[in-house]
Amino acid sequence: MKNLIFLFLIFINFFCSAQQKAIADYVKTESNGGKLDFAKVAEEQAQGAYFIRFGNVLYNKKDFAILLWGTAVKSLGIEKIDEAIRLWEEINKRLLTEAEKKALKTGFETKIEN
Repeated sequence: MKNLIFLFLIFINFFCSAQQKAIADYVKTESNGGKLDFAKVAEEQAQGAYFIRFGNVLYNKKDFAILLWGTAVKSLGIEKIDEAIRLWEEINKRLLTEAEKKALKTGFETKIEN
């Protein structure tokens, strides 16, 4: 019985790992020029202004796009902020600035209501 439970746990772990990899691959594919590229959305939201208000904070268009990206990847199933940061930096081949990290964290922690 213990062996059966052990095998079941290994199967669940393998399935979850495969699912997380599929999510990460989708995010990588769609982040530049795809469904998860929010630069145009940020531009439309700005309507010619330099900053976009979200809550009580003003964001420039680049940081607002990162905020939206954080919200999107969280809703897709990325579970940890550190994983989202690592994924963003891997996709964009550079480290996030502190302001960008704050924007990503804000987006990641934002609850989406239907």
